[in-house]
Amino acid sequence: MRKFALIALATTLTFAIEPVVSTQWLTKHLHDKNLVILDVSQPKAYAKGHIPGAINAPIGQWREHHGNYLLIKPPQKIQELLRNLGIDEKKEIVIYAHHSGKDTLKTSYIAWALELHRLKNSALLDGGLRKWKKEGLPLSTQTPSPSPSHYVVHINPALVIDKKGVYENIGKVRMIDARPAVYYFGAKKQKVLARAGHIPKATSYFWKYSFRDDGTFKPKGVLKEMLVDGLGLDPNKSVITYCTGGLETSMNWFVLHRILGFEGAKLYDASMKEWANDPKMPLTKYRWE
Repeated sequence: MRKFALIALATTLTFAIEPVVSTQWLTKHLHDKNLVILDVSQPKAYAKGHIPGAINAPIGQWREHHGNYLLIKPPQKIQELLRNLGIDEKKEIVIYAHHSGKDTLKTSYIAWALELHRLKNSALLDGGLRKWKKEGLPLSTQTPSPSPSHYVVHINPALVIDKKGVYENIGKVRMIDARPAVYYFGAKKQKVLARAGHIPKATSYFWKYSFRDDGTFKPKGVLKEMLVDGLGLDPNKSVITYCTGGLETSMNWFVLHRILGFEGAKLYDASMKEWANDPKMPLTKYRWE
């Protein structure tokens, strides 16, 4: 009985990390044996100073071009990357960016990429390196060499959806557009898109609404008020998130799935760079839905 209890406790601890961790939490756990810290900055920025023990894992290592848009790399390439980073199912993974704003979108995309490959035990560092430096916490210029893992990836198809799947679910499943409202409404067209507007029946929720001015997340209760009480999203139902090209929508996916517990949250990776540039796909303009 005691042996079973210890096994159960170990299993619980394996997935015990919160979706968002504070700088205080990270300083306390900085030297934990099973902790992997991922710095999503470009190599030059990483070399100038990073959180001690952090490994550089810029977004370009996770995505590749498909015509005029980007997608997550194939499973074999992600498996090779995860092994080189020393990541497996036993690790706790903390991801951070150097700046608030769009830089932080890389962290949520990588959190989605990890869970897509069945690695749930990841967290974003609240406030990122900006908050870490503001608090006078230590920086390093040393580059760690992680011990390679032997992780074998398995895709969780429930977390991703393609153009065909989105089209088939118009009017059936709630969809959330993560772009600034001016693009959703269609009053302004993005340069990378052939057409303006949004996917029919989608709802606008700019990803920045989830953050305070200092780049930290708003409290969970406030996020629930906005997305569940305000927009009427149901945590027990599916929701599809999209944006321009996959990054902005990853933050809405993260808030819905990881913070608010929407198990059925799906990310449309190619997003509007595929949809709005395909003249066959329907678009709605000048309407709030």
